[in-house]
Amino acid sequence: MKVLIYNVDGLTIPVEVEPGLPFTFHCSIEECGKEIVIEGVVKTVNEDEFNRVLENTIAENSDFERIREITARNLIFEGAVNGKEVRLPVESLDDFAKRFMEEILVLR
Repeated sequence: MKVLIYNVDGLTIPVEVEPGLPFTFHCSIEECGKEIVIEGVVKTVNEDEFNRVLENTIAENSDFERIREITARNLIFEGAVNGKEVRLPVESLDDFAKRFMEEILVLR
């Protein structure tokens, strides 16, 4: 499943994962503008846990305020980014696309 992990060292990173299984992802300076190594697991959680992770992420980096619009609130990343332990909100690419299309259709 393709997902977006939000606030990975200030970036949104698209990653191919299998929920519940550990993975490692490397993004080079050329691709991401800085070296990023992600190690951990994307987990399915309840909405309350997702909301806690979401609000902590926004409190840490207000640039991610718009992710409050996420409607499918059931995935988080738990692991490390460049060796730093983190818990970050995740959205499947399918859910992102649906949300994006709904926003465009409402604007028209």
